[in-house]
Amino acid sequence: MKYILLSRLQRINKYQLWLISVVLATVLTESIVAMMDLLLKGEISFDYLLTGLVASLLVASLICAMIIVFLDQLSSLNDDNSQLSTIVTALPIPLALFDDKRNLQMLNPEFTKVFGYELRDIPNLSAWRLQAFPDPVYRETISAEWQKRFENDDLEFQPLEIKIRCKNGLTKHVMATATRIGGADHKMQLVLLYDISKRIAAMNALAESRSLLQSVIETIPTRVFWKDPQSRYLGCNSQFAGDCGLARAEDIVGKVDSQLSWRDQAEIYRADDRLVMQSNVPKLAYEEPQTTPDGREILLRTSKAPLRNSLGEAIGVLGVYDDITELKKIENELWLTKTMVDKSKTAFFCLDPRGMVTYVNDYACLSLGYSRDELVGMSPWEFDPDFPASAWSSIWGRLRDCEIVSHESRHRRKDGTIFPVELTCHYIAHNGLELSFTFVQNISERKRLDTELRIAATAFESQEGMMITDANAVILKVNKSFTEITGYSSAEAVGQKMNLLNSGIHNALFFAEMWQSIDSKGVWQGEIWNRRKNGNIFPEWLTISAVKGADDKITHYVGTMMDITARKAIEQHIHHLAHFDALTDLPNRTLLIDRLHQAIAQARREHGLLALLYLDLDKFKPVNDSFGHDVGDLLLKEVANRLEACVKRETDTVSRLGGDEFVILLSQLDRQSAAGLVAENILASLNQPFVIQQHTLDISSSVGIAVYPGDGLEAHTLLKNADNAMYQAKCAGRGCFRFFRSAAEG
Repeated sequence: MKYILLSRLQRINKYQLWLISVVLATVLTESIVAMMDLLLKGEISFDYLLTGLVASLLVASLICAMIIVFLDQLSSLNDDNSQLSTIVTALPIPLALFDDKRNLQMLNPEFTKVFGYELRDIPNLSAWRLQAFPDPVYRETISAEWQKRFENDDLEFQPLEIKIRCKNGLTKHVMATATRIGGADHKMQLVLLYDISKRIAAMNALAESRSLLQSVIETIPTRVFWKDPQSRYLGCNSQFAGDCGLARAEDIVGKVDSQLSWRDQAEIYRADDRLVMQSNVPKLAYEEPQTTPDGREILLRTSKAPLRNSLGEAIGVLGVYDDITELKKIENELWLTKTMVDKSKTAFFCLDPRGMVTYVNDYACLSLGYSRDELVGMSPWEFDPDFPASAWSSIWGRLRDCEIVSHESRHRRKDGTIFPVELTCHYIAHNGLELSFTFVQNISERKRLDTELRIAATAFESQEGMMITDANAVILKVNKSFTEITGYSSAEAVGQKMNLLNSGIHNALFFAEMWQSIDSKGVWQGEIWNRRKNGNIFPEWLTISAVKGADDKITHYVGTMMDITARKAIEQHIHHLAHFDALTDLPNRTLLIDRLHQAIAQARREHGLLALLYLDLDKFKPVNDSFGHDVGDLLLKEVANRLEACVKRETDTVSRLGGDEFVILLSQLDRQSAAGLVAENILASLNQPFVIQQHTLDISSSVGIAVYPGDGLEAHTLLKNADNAMYQAKCAGRGCFRFFRSAAEG
C-alpha cells in the first residue's frame, strides 16, 4: 500500500502537491482555530481565522518542501537501484549474494550460465556447498579456508582457488573472492567466482609441453643450447654442459662464450649469433672449430636459428651442433682414396682370369645403371652384346703377353639401352694375383658429333642459301643454293665481306640495329633487299645467328637466306585486291575509311578542314537495263577516270563504295567553299556525254558534302551526313550538290 502511495505522490506535479498541502492545512487549521475560539470566547473572531490561515500556509509550504525533497531523493535512489540491477545482470562474472543467515538472496544470469545452478537449486550456503563440493574432505577444507579469510577483519579477503562441480557434473576451476556488505554490521556476503578452467588447462598443457620438450632435448644425440640477445646462455642440455666441462646444465645460465674453454672462438660465435638475430634467418649446417676443456681443437657442424616472440621478433638464438672431428677425418681419407679412382669420367673394371668382374668404379655403375654389388661377379659378355664368352680366352692370352688390347664395342645398360664404347685393356700381376685393368670410354658423344657433322654437311646443301663467316663477317663457306640465289660462286664469295650483297636501299641505321640485335640476342631475322651479281635487286628473308665459343665470345656467324620475290608479288597483289575496287581500280571502302581516319587525325592536330563528297549517278539503272551490264561497267570506269581528272591533289582520294556510289575525300582544305568548287567541276564533267561502244550516254549525278569538323568529328558520322546531303541533292532535282544541313537547320 505504502509503495502505491509513494508512486502516486511521485507522479503528482510539485505545484499540485503544494496546492493540495495548502488546502488540507487550511481546512484543518481553520477548523481547529474556529472550534477553539468558539469554546473559549463563545464566538468566532476574524483575527483568529486570519492568524490560522497564515499559520496553515507556512506549515503547508514547509511540509510540502520536505515531501518534495524526500520524493526527489527517493527517485534518485530508485534510479541507482535500477542501474545497479542492470550492471549485476550484465556482469560477465558469476555473482551470488548471501544474507546474514547464509540464505542465498540473488544469483546473476552469468552464475547460472557458467555453473548451471538456479536460485531454487541452492537456497542457502549449506545447499551450495553440498552441490559444489561433493567430496566431504574437500568441502571441509574449503569451508575452513573460507572462514579463516572472513575472521580477519583487518585484511581484505584473499582470493581462493577452488574446484566447483557444475550442475551438469563437470568440474570447473574457479578463483573465488568475497566481501561483506550491508551496513555497519556487514553481515551480508557478496561472492564473485572467476572461471579459470581454460587458464588452468593451458598452464597444465604448457607444463606438459615443457616437460616433453626438456625430455626431447635431453634425449636427442646432439648438443643443444639457447641464448638471449646479448649471447648469454639461458640453457642447454646435458651433452652441451659436458662439452663445457660443467657438471650440470643449470650451471651454464648467465655465462658467455668468453668464459668457457672455447674463448678463442668466442667472437666468431658471437658474430654468428648477431647475424642470425639481426637477419631473423637461420644459419644451417656450417662448420666451425671449437677448443675443448682439455685444449684440443675439434670441428663442429653447427646450426643456429632465431628465437622469436609472438610478434615474430628475434629475442635470442637457438643452436645445435655435432662433433664431426672423427667423421671429417674419415671423410678426408675416403675422399683421397675415392678421388684417385672415381674422379675420372672414364669407367674402369677389374676382371680376374675367368673374366669375372671383381671391382668397378662409380662411373662404371653410373654408365651401366647397375649398382656395384650387381656388377661385381658379372662377366663382360653379360653387358656387352658384341663380346661372346668364347672370345675371353683369346683376349686373356693377349693380355698375359703384355699386349694392350683396344677396340670399339657396345655396352647394354640395365634398362636395355645400348651405347657405343671404346675399351683399353691392361694386364697387371702382383703377389700371384692376376687382373685385367680395363678402361671403358663412352663414345656416344663422339658418335653423335660424327653423325651431326654428316647431317650438317647434308643440311648445308639445302634449298635455302647459306653462308658461314668468321667473327669479322668474312665469308668462309657458302652452299649451292647461295650461288643459285645470288649468282656468286663459292670461289667468288669466300674471302669477301658479308656486305658483298648490299643493295644500297637500307641506310646505316638499319644495319646498326641489325648487328646490335645479333650482339645482344645472338640472332636477327627479317626482310632485306639485296643485290645479285647481275645487279638485280631482290627481296629475301635473312636470318643471321651468332656462334659463340666456350668463353662466350662470338667465333662465327651463320646466315640463311630465302628469295621471297614471288611471295612479295603475291602479298602485294592480295593487298591491292583488299584495298582497291576490282572494276575501277579506285580505293574501296576499307582504304577510304583508313585514309579518312588519318585525315581526321591530321585535321584535329592542325585545326584544319576536310570534306567528304558523296556522289551517286543519276539515270544509271536505265543504262544497265537498256544496254547491259557490260556497258554499265565501262561507263563506271569512265566515270572513275573523269573523277580522278577533277581531283588532282595527291592528298585527296577518289573511291568507289559499290554500285554507282563514289566518295571523294578532300583533305587539308583552307575554306569550306573549296569543296563546292570541286563538286561543281565534277557535276560539269559528268554532265558531258559518254561514248561507250558507239552508244552516246547522258547521265548526271547528285553530290552531298559533309565538312569536318562542323558536320561530324568521326569517320562514320561524316560518311553518314554526306550520304544524307546527297539525298537532299536528289530531292532538290538531281544534277546538283548540297552541303549537309541537319534537321534542326531545316
